[in-house]
Amino acid sequence: MSQVTQIKDASSIVEIINERVELKNSGRNWRGLCPFHGEKTPSFFVSEEMQRYKCFGCGETGDVFNFLEKYEGMTFSEALRYLADRGGITLAEYKPSAADQQRDQLLEVLNLAKEYYHYLLTEHKTGQKARDYHQQRGTTKDSLKLFQLGYSLPAWDGLIKYLHHKKKYDLDKLVEAGLVIKRKGRYYDRFRDRVMFPLKNNRGQVVGFSGRSLEADAKEAKYINTPETRLYHKSELLYGYNELLQFIRKKNEIIITEGEFDVISSTQAHVNHVVAIKGSAFTPAHAKLIKRVASKVLFALDMDAAGIEATKRAIPIAQEVDLELRVIKLGEFNQDEKRDPDDVARENPKLWRQLVKNSVSVYQFLIEVAVAEYDPKTPGGKNKIVKQLAEIINGISHEVEKDYYLKELAKLLGVKQSLVAQDIKQISERKKSKIGRKKQDDQIKLKTDQPVQTYQQKLEKYGWFLLLRSKPDEIKKRTTQLGEIVFQNKTHQLLFKKLLDFKPSYCLETFNKFLPEDLQQLVLDLYLQPKYAKTADEIDLNKEWNKIFPELKRLFIQGQISQITKELDKIDNKYEKTSGEEQLQTDLLEKIVILRSKLK
Repeated sequence: MSQVTQIKDASSIVEIINERVELKNSGRNWRGLCPFHGEKTPSFFVSEEMQRYKCFGCGETGDVFNFLEKYEGMTFSEALRYLADRGGITLAEYKPSAADQQRDQLLEVLNLAKEYYHYLLTEHKTGQKARDYHQQRGTTKDSLKLFQLGYSLPAWDGLIKYLHHKKKYDLDKLVEAGLVIKRKGRYYDRFRDRVMFPLKNNRGQVVGFSGRSLEADAKEAKYINTPETRLYHKSELLYGYNELLQFIRKKNEIIITEGEFDVISSTQAHVNHVVAIKGSAFTPAHAKLIKRVASKVLFALDMDAAGIEATKRAIPIAQEVDLELRVIKLGEFNQDEKRDPDDVARENPKLWRQLVKNSVSVYQFLIEVAVAEYDPKTPGGKNKIVKQLAEIINGISHEVEKDYYLKELAKLLGVKQSLVAQDIKQISERKKSKIGRKKQDDQIKLKTDQPVQTYQQKLEKYGWFLLLRSKPDEIKKRTTQLGEIVFQNKTHQLLFKKLLDFKPSYCLETFNKFLPEDLQQLVLDLYLQPKYAKTADEIDLNKEWNKIFPELKRLFIQGQISQITKELDKIDNKYEKTSGEEQLQTDLLEKIVILRSKLK
């Protein structure tokens, strides 16, 4: 037995997944809301017998390694080490792939860079300039430690001297990590004379950095970030998520800001369930990560056009995973003087806590934005407000909630609710018509491209469902019966041959381990067919088997008769027949007689 198999066998997939996704017992399986897509009705199944999972909503499936890779973002090597440590197994024979070794080295380099920058800020004399800056901003020592803040030297090769000359890491490896820039054959530090913010993934690994200039009138950009690398992806990262996870979980809500100092100042004002996105784009990856630990998102973006537009784009993303979206109003709209969470939290911590407490729904916020932009007392203003809000309000999934905002809008416009509802519906339908027609065409094409299952193939699938849920002695008996037919589905026939070859035991768990990966997946699909799995405990397996097997046998025999009849037709259509063909005709007719006798 390989160590990979040993570690897999020692790991309970139900236990691993249940620590991350709430599962409930469902007969011989476990069931919960899929962590890979938004859903309100559980379609995510975990089989303890087969040590595999499958979502019948989005199709995600696999074993314990696949789950950790997809859910936690681990590589196979990381998942293996994690499970080995958990099971108290010492890895001896497994060797990580070259890609895994390279990734590990990048993580080492980035972690060393974090420690180097942090040391310069907190202990080295060259960091005094950055310490003075933090003191002026009111950054506490606890924050410096919690977020592992740092400082990069003004020199062009400060980090290079440490990581390349002293620690002996290859220069191109530093370039790959996003720490060093190579230009015209020369290497130099990407971050120079900046306050450094380590950027961590949800597992606490440093994957990049953000650096803020200390110069008020610097010619370079105020902030410089690590470029997209193998490890750092802006669309997936939430600054502060790992450090403040316990507070986010406890509060069951999360505040989204735009900058690192927004997060730091907020925590110093005792509002700890806060993170920052890199830029103003809230992505599906962010939403899925948040959904694991919270049900409510509070946006605290700038009150300018970009921030308002980002809030609008976030609505369908939040809806997709069933997150409640609210907005913290940091000031009035269309004002030249803008405030951000950092300003408010530093200058007036009590006000910041009050603003968080008084957040409004995203729909209320956007109604206020539209009314502030256009005059609700004029016909033209009313028209523009309705046009701006039509798709947003029409997209509210709960009818009671939608009705509430229709009333609010009608009141602000001074018109009948029925007229507002009518206009919103018409505008939305016009905008969606083109998109809707294209989607419909695509769906029709998709359906026509998919092969249609025959009645026999559907019955075969149900037969597999019953067979796999039978007791070992019944599996043995029913396997003998199935030997009388051939499955229409070639893969099902291959699986059946494997079952015949597996003589030691008809235990599903041991049989599944005997199979290659693709057939293990097929067994899971047949075992967890959602059409039948929901009522599996209510099915009388013996009764159902005795009902469908004779029908399967009949269909198989009729199929054989039909095939022989086609061969006979070819012979009958010949004007003259050879003696061999006449003999064949006689043999085929005898076969039909024998087959028909089996139907009686």
